[in-house]
Amino acid sequence: MKTKPNVLTVVLIAVCLLLILCVGALSALTVKNMNELKSAVVTVDEKAAELNNKAAALNGKTSELSDRTEAIGGKTEALIERIEELARNDEDETKENDVKIADIYVIRDTTAISDAYKTGDRSALDDRQKETLKMASDIIDKIIEPGMTPYEKEEAVYIFLTTKLKADEGSLTVIPNSGEDADNPYGVLKYHQAVCVGYATTFRMFMHMLDIECMVVHNTGCTHSWDLIKLDGEWYQTDCYFDSGDTPSYRHFNLTDEVLSLDHDWDKSFFPRAQGLKFNYAVKNAGEVEDIMSIPAYVKEKIDGGETCFSLRVAGGITREEEPVASYLSEQLSNAVNSIGNGCFQYYWMLDDNGEFVLCMFYREYNYDPGYELPDEVVEEIYDVLTELFGSDWIYYY
Repeated sequence: MKTKPNVLTVVLIAVCLLLILCVGALSALTVKNMNELKSAVVTVDEKAAELNNKAAALNGKTSELSDRTEAIGGKTEALIERIEELARNDEDETKENDVKIADIYVIRDTTAISDAYKTGDRSALDDRQKETLKMASDIIDKIIEPGMTPYEKEEAVYIFLTTKLKADEGSLTVIPNSGEDADNPYGVLKYHQAVCVGYATTFRMFMHMLDIECMVVHNTGCTHSWDLIKLDGEWYQTDCYFDSGDTPSYRHFNLTDEVLSLDHDWDKSFFPRAQGLKFNYAVKNAGEVEDIMSIPAYVKEKIDGGETCFSLRVAGGITREEEPVASYLSEQLSNAVNSIGNGCFQYYWMLDDNGEFVLCMFYREYNYDPGYELPDEVVEEIYDVLTELFGSDWIYYY
């Protein structure tokens, strides 16, 4: 007789079979997943290798780009240096306009104003230029008379600028204490105050308005400027700034290069040579004395008469043998005049267009105003100290 299986046994057998089936299925799934995982790892490695290759290529290009950037940087640096060199050369190159004086003032062209005066067409001028033209035109109407020669017109403008304007009283030639536009015709004519650039550019503008050829000259150190004017085909040097005062000194009026070189320097290779003598003030206005020994009396008469610029010739000329006598006498005359009084006496000899010697002399009294007052006892004490040390012939300016 067969025995029937126990229910519990059947259940356990079923559970075991189920576990066997699950383990088999799990094993199959794990193998499959492992294969897939391995495939994925291989794929990642391939992608990583591909990325590494791209990164290497990119690094190569970056290095190449860096090299090119360096090369461009080098070229840029060279270009900047070249531009700076050209700028320096442009600054060093002598020219008439757009020159900075003392690193403050600029010599500017005024042709537009003078052209407008001559043509009557003011349409191209701005308001400031129109006002400058109006002021300049009014001055010309007052100081220029019909029939004047170019020389007479020049002298009229020279007298106006040297006597009607006030030179700015800065510590240096071109540095003002007050006032704007002291370096251009607008400010010069409106405010009657000027630095050397203002004198020079205003003088040139007037000359151009009057159809007289003129240039503004500057010294080699770019600290001073003046004018070069052409009369009857010859050039002359004129410095209104240096000659300004209550009366024009004529010390720097229509000089030759040789004479102006005594106290000015400039690029003689750029500006025309000034060799004219016909309109040189000293040559044109020279008096005459009988002989060399008559020179001191002539000079004293001129100084006593209040003249500041005078010149003379010796009748019959000065022989070669007399030249040392004339030279020594003029030197001692200068010492004598400068040792007394309250002024400065200067002189030089030059040859006129006939080869005759002309003695050119300049005397200017000091009008010293220190801008303050000292008690009389202090002034006297200073005077006594200096007199004790230097004698009673020292020049007493105060």
